[in-house]
Amino acid sequence: MRLRAVRYFTDFIEGQDVSRDEEGLDFAERLEACRSAAEALVEAAHDLLRGKPKLPPPGGGAGLQLEAQVRDEAGSVVFRARLALDLEWQPAID
Repeated sequence: MRLRAVRYFTDFIEGQDVSRDEEGLDFAERLEACRSAAEALVEAAHDLLRGKPKLPPPGGGAGLQLEAQVRDEAGSVVFRARLALDLEWQPAID
């Protein structure tokens, strides 16, 4: 017996910015969709960090908070993954 593929949608949230997935992808199991979203979250964080003009100056702090949420065909959120990265300079020891 073959399982029917279900379409899942992965939205990304960074702060107040939401990028909604309008196309989605078909997966045989929900677990596959959730794993795919978690992997995509790590890739998105990598892309965001590479795109930043520079790290925060010494004495400052910065960070990245990113979330991926998976919706099923009915629009219900079935999975969330959150990633937080804090960048903090330590005082220089002369």
